[in-house]
Amino acid sequence: MTTVEILGTAQDAGVPHLGCRCVNCEAAREDAQRTRYASAVQLSDDGRYLFDATPDVRFQLTDVPDGVFLTHAHLGHLTGLLYFGRESAAADGLLVYATPGLGDVIRSNEPLCSLVADGTVDLRSVAADTVSLGSTSVTPFRVEHRESVPTGTVSYRIDGPDRSLLYMSDIDTLSDRAESLIRGVDVALVDGTFWSSDEIDRVEDVPHPTVRSSMDDLNDADTELIFTHLNHTNPLLDPASDERERLESAGFRVADRGNTIEL
Repeated sequence: MTTVEILGTAQDAGVPHLGCRCVNCEAAREDAQRTRYASAVQLSDDGRYLFDATPDVRFQLTDVPDGVFLTHAHLGHLTGLLYFGRESAAADGLLVYATPGLGDVIRSNEPLCSLVADGTVDLRSVAADTVSLGSTSVTPFRVEHRESVPTGTVSYRIDGPDRSLLYMSDIDTLSDRAESLIRGVDVALVDGTFWSSDEIDRVEDVPHPTVRSSMDDLNDADTELIFTHLNHTNPLLDPASDERERLESAGFRVADRGNTIEL
């Protein structure tokens, strides 16, 4: 059976968020069940493949996977790679798929470059080519996303024996191309960072499509749409919120850790 398991559903810094005392963060400090790890999924086919190496990887995985697919160079998507190094899991030749630009960043900067020098990781370049994994294939697609380092950002389409899934956890805007990718699969895990644009006072510095606007744009899509990568300010984190009821009544879902999707 080919499955995708949701390992994390929060924006890069998780919930609770360091230095924040908002309702969601305080609730997570008081109740561990409200804690949310950074967005990641694991594909299980002939092997186990991690998508996004988060700072929470030590809680998300029990064993070293057979490979890791990286989307881009931000905190919640890359830094967990360090936990596969000598100070932790001491992996040997772990396959790591990344854009050519991100591969160059890993090879050129400490402490990441030590993973390459020590043989912990075996970097593989992804541009537009499909990677075959048993009965499953993984295809990267470039998407628009702000970058402090110009490495390129990708989303991944996963084609299983029976169904397809898009992992699009982090984008700047729901462009026509992004919308086309979403509409072209059976299930899509999509950037749901903010419910609305007034959640933080610097939203222009961290652009993301709001969940409300994505719901409007995709309300007629046949794709099963699941929102992930939720910021700690997002009211959807509260299962009892009016926003959650509105979203679910419209036929959409919020990703939850432990959910599995059969492909």
